[in-house]
Amino acid sequence: MRESQIIARVMSLVIMSAFCFGCASISPPVVCDLSPTAHPSLPERGISAHRGGFFGCPMNTIGAFQRAICSGVHQIEFDVRATTDGALVVAHDDHVTDAFGKTLTISDSRLSDIQQLRLAPCAGEETGERIPTLEEALAVMPQNIWLNIDMKENDPLLARLVAETVAKSDRFHQVIFSARKDADLAARRVAQNAGARSWIGNMSRQIFRSQYVESTINSCDPFIQLTFLRGKPDQTTMERLKGAGIRVNYSWLRGENTQELEEDLDKLFTSHVDFVLVDYAEPAMKAACALGIKPVIPLLDGRHPSYCSVRPSCP
Repeated sequence: MRESQIIARVMSLVIMSAFCFGCASISPPVVCDLSPTAHPSLPERGISAHRGGFFGCPMNTIGAFQRAICSGVHQIEFDVRATTDGALVVAHDDHVTDAFGKTLTISDSRLSDIQQLRLAPCAGEETGERIPTLEEALAVMPQNIWLNIDMKENDPLLARLVAETVAKSDRFHQVIFSARKDADLAARRVAQNAGARSWIGNMSRQIFRSQYVESTINSCDPFIQLTFLRGKPDQTTMERLKGAGIRVNYSWLRGENTQELEEDLDKLFTSHVDFVLVDYAEPAMKAACALGIKPVIPLLDGRHPSYCSVRPSCP
C-alpha cells in the first residue's frame, strides 16, 4: 500500500473514531421528577429584593432585609462568604470597606475583625449597619418568603456549612441554595442527611444560555437564575424549563422608575419567569401591585414581625 493510501486510511479511521465517540457521548434525555409543590405558605411568583433591595440601607444588611420584608417582598436574595475561622457572613464582595475607610478581606479575616467594621446607617437612622452573620440574617427572616442564598464560591465546605446552618434554623422549606457544581452536591448531601427537600438554584452558567438550560435540566436542579446579560428569556427557553418543572429567577432589574419596572415585570411574568431580582424593591413592589401581584404579609414564628410597624398592602 502506497504512503498516500496509508495516510488516507489512518485519517479515515481517526474521523470515524471521533464521530463514534461523539455518538457514544450523546446520552438520552434525563428524566427528572417535576419539582414537588413548595410549602403552601410560599409565594408562587413575585419580587426578589436583590441583596435586600435598596431601601436607603447598605445592601446585605439587617436593616435592608427588614425594610424589604416590611414592604411585602416575595423573595430576598443575599450573598454568603466564609471567614478564615469558618464563620459565615453576609457579603457580596470578598474585599469590604466600611464607612470609615477600613478595608478587610473576608476570606483572610476572623469573624471578630469583620464585626468591627461599621457600615453607613440606613436613611433616617443614626446607628451604622454592620456585616451580619448568616445566623443573624436568618433570625429576622419570616417563614413565608423565599430566601435565595448565593454561595459566592464553588466550595463544598462553604456549601456544607451554609446548609447545616439552614438545617439548624429549620429553613430548608424556603431556602434556595444558589450553588455552583461541587457546592451544589454538598448542599444536597446535607439536606438528604436531614431528611429534607433541597431547593438548588443552578449557578454554573455556560457560555451559551441553551447549554446552561440543558445542564440545569440534566442536573434536576429545581431553580435556575437567568441573567440580563443574555437578554430576556425567549419562549423556547421558557417552554424547555417549565416542561422540566424548573422555577426561574431572573437577575436582575436595576432601574427605579415604577412605570418602566411595571413594563419590564409584565413582560417577564407573562413569559412565566417566577421571581425577578430588583435593586429598588420599593418601586418594584408598587409595579407588582399594578400587575395584580399582592405583597406577602410576613410571618415570623407565626406572628407579624415586631420590626414592621404596618402590614404591607397594595396602594
